Amino acid sequence: MDPVHFSSSEILDMAVRIEENGEHFYRDAAAATNNAKLKELFEYLAEEEVGHVKYFKQLKDSVTDDSSPYGPFDPYIEEASLYIKSLADAEVFTSKEKGKDYGKIAGDEKAALEHSINMEKESILFYYELLKAIREKDKALMNEIIDEEKIHLRKLTEMSVELYGK
Repeated sequence: MDPVHFSSSEILDMAVRIEENGEHFYRDAAAATNNAKLKELFEYLAEEEVGHVKYFKQLKDSVTDDSSPYGPFDPYIEEASLYIKSLADAEVFTSKEKGKDYGKIAGDEKAALEHSINMEKESILFYYELLKAIREKDKALMNEIIDEEKIHLRKLTEMSVELYGK
């Protein structure tokens, strides 16, 4: 099997897109819902995504030589390679407008909540893989973002249970 190779810039571009798509989706979902608690949660999550975009853009700006700052990512680790490739191939991670497209389901509060939960799960998995691709000194901040994404997932899951019983 051929290994999948991504530069640190490409990986960070994917991370930025994930967060931008999340922000667009959460803003559309907040605007579409009539539930005050859900609206507040979606607005909070949109602002969280804005902060994550800023972090990833700063991280990308610090890359001067795309081969050296982000070692020791090992593209020969089969699971990491396959996972990153599958994420790269998924439209939600590669299309800048995908978050807006998903916003069309925001009128269906239950579907929007389910999509939000899945989006946060995929983000967490992607960021765990990203940990293998960034400098050691940046890992603490990345772990903080992962922890925030886990909090987002917990809040969304709790809201789903509160509103729909599951």
